[in-house]
Amino acid sequence: MKTKNIFIGFMAMAMALLALPAVSLANTYQFVDTSGNLQSVEANIPATALATAYQLGIHSGVILVGNEDSNLSVPTNISGYDNYYQFIDTSGIRQGLWAINSSMALDTSYQLAMHSGVILVN
Repeated sequence: MKTKNIFIGFMAMAMALLALPAVSLANTYQFVDTSGNLQSVEANIPATALATAYQLGIHSGVILVGNEDSNLSVPTNISGYDNYYQFIDTSGIRQGLWAINSSMALDTSYQLAMHSGVILVN
């Protein structure tokens, strides 16, 4: 009798799991891995993308791609530097700056968010 109850319980759990809808990971994020290569990860929110980004580079964050809001536009260059970088500030707003290289961009990023890096846009 005990074995029968265990079997019925197991079957009920299996049927309940099959009835659950599939998890939708609606967003694609990109990041730079420890080898310097651009990688992609599917996640529903940026925090999940950060947590599941395999071999996330030390200065890399994640960026949402395939979304109208992810358009990386470049303003007119009035700085004299050749490269335009973007980053997320501590308020969660995308900011941009012109710099010679990524090290300079990281050093001069005002209020850089904890998990943000800089991404070369042009």
